[in-house]
Amino acid sequence: MLRTRNEAPFRAGQLGAHGKLILVTLVGGSAALLYGLVAGHQPLLAFVALLIVGGLLTMIAWPDAATLAVLFILYTNAAVVAVQVHGVPFIVGASAPLLLVLPLAHYVIIRREPIVWLPTFWVVLAFFFVNLLGAFFSTNPAVSFSKVVTLAVEGVGLYFLLVNAVRSPQMLRYAVWTLLAAGTFLGTLSLYQQVTRSFDNDFWGFAQVSQAAFGTGVETVYGEVEQPRLGGPMGQQNRYAQIMLMLFPLGLFRFWGERSHLLRLVALGCTLIIVTGMALTFSRGAAVGLGLVVGLMTFMRYIKVRQLLLIVMSMVLVLQLVPQYAVRLSSLTVAFTGVFADPDTEGVAGADGAVQSRLTEGLAAALIFADYPVLGVGPGMYKYYYQPYAQRVSIRVLPGTREPHTLYLGVAAENGLLGLFALGVVLLMTMWPLDRVRRLWADRDPDRAALAAGFLFAVVAYLASGLFLHFAYIRYFWLIMALAGVAGRTDWPNSEHTPINRQF
Repeated sequence: MLRTRNEAPFRAGQLGAHGKLILVTLVGGSAALLYGLVAGHQPLLAFVALLIVGGLLTMIAWPDAATLAVLFILYTNAAVVAVQVHGVPFIVGASAPLLLVLPLAHYVIIRREPIVWLPTFWVVLAFFFVNLLGAFFSTNPAVSFSKVVTLAVEGVGLYFLLVNAVRSPQMLRYAVWTLLAAGTFLGTLSLYQQVTRSFDNDFWGFAQVSQAAFGTGVETVYGEVEQPRLGGPMGQQNRYAQIMLMLFPLGLFRFWGERSHLLRLVALGCTLIIVTGMALTFSRGAAVGLGLVVGLMTFMRYIKVRQLLLIVMSMVLVLQLVPQYAVRLSSLTVAFTGVFADPDTEGVAGADGAVQSRLTEGLAAALIFADYPVLGVGPGMYKYYYQPYAQRVSIRVLPGTREPHTLYLGVAAENGLLGLFALGVVLLMTMWPLDRVRRLWADRDPDRAALAAGFLFAVVAYLASGLFLHFAYIRYFWLIMALAGVAGRTDWPNSEHTPINRQF
């Protein structure tokens, strides 16, 4: 006997009413029983278990919640903090991104929608294979293959899962707001830490203080007062500044793009807190990156001249409130004047010590690239080649292993021309569609254009900071690139709840 359409044993979306109710009942009943058994002996464990079960129930009822949870966990580095600070088993922390499988299964299995294959994904895969090939020719394959595994998980895997989990304009907006919430959370902790001078409190591992500190020029009977540099959830002040810098344009374009006055004010407040958190790292590279992003926004007429004056006045106010930052930036001026000094003066020898060492590391990377131009020396191998090549540069050679401290020369040294070309194509295929969407929807749908522009400048922010930082903590880069790839789709349907699953 033929079945009618309504008699089909299973249809996409049919699980919604009955299946979810059964799952929620089973999980909820089991949670209640577990809570009752544990609460009397270990209340804290019971509370944590209750939060986890509550999160699972939410994800069952709304699978997209898993996407937002993963974004918050990754951007706050919560999984790493849980493992390193709170003793959570490594396998638990490492499996956090696997929550993205839940929305993927919901779309592909329950709703019977096709897997999304962005054209850029194949170039991401090509960059992975260049790294894999380089690992085979590495002088230390064990080190190189560990980097390849990291790229497979935090790069290719994360990119694929995110572009399949974020399938509508509304979900992309939720994703941006989740990232802003993560940045605001971290920035608030940093601000409180600075105001209260509670540098000995890392606030559960989310507000670590870097080992680096600098003199403020203020002398007391105990000597010069030093300013600690805040490192956020990574304990690395420059990396913390980099991830906060990428959120700056996202917050600014939410301020410009939201229709609700309340949401616009919230976006502005989040952006100010995020920039404050970035400033408290006292990262000179981030300050240069921020200047480049603001300058490009002004050139592209997103920021008007009077708004630029307002931004400059705000920066002056920040320097007045945090005079230590003015001291730090003044050292940047001295550093650059030393590097670009007149040949008759001491030149590079008079530059800041950090500038000298980074110049040495960058030039060493260039020399390595010259000797290994096709595939480089292999993923993760620069540090083992640093000493002999730095001796050839001989400006300021530091003992031990070092990193190239520049994205571009670092990739050139470790991945060669093939790696540089593949990564460049990934960036081009991401940024070109973003610019196209920005122009296409500028008049017809300003909010959609604002989303694209926000991610375009977020990528620019990463590239600007990459002038001074090598390619590490790559999950942040690929997370932004995946969401930027979604924002660059030109075939979004008009309905905010219709998934994005068509090809270009």
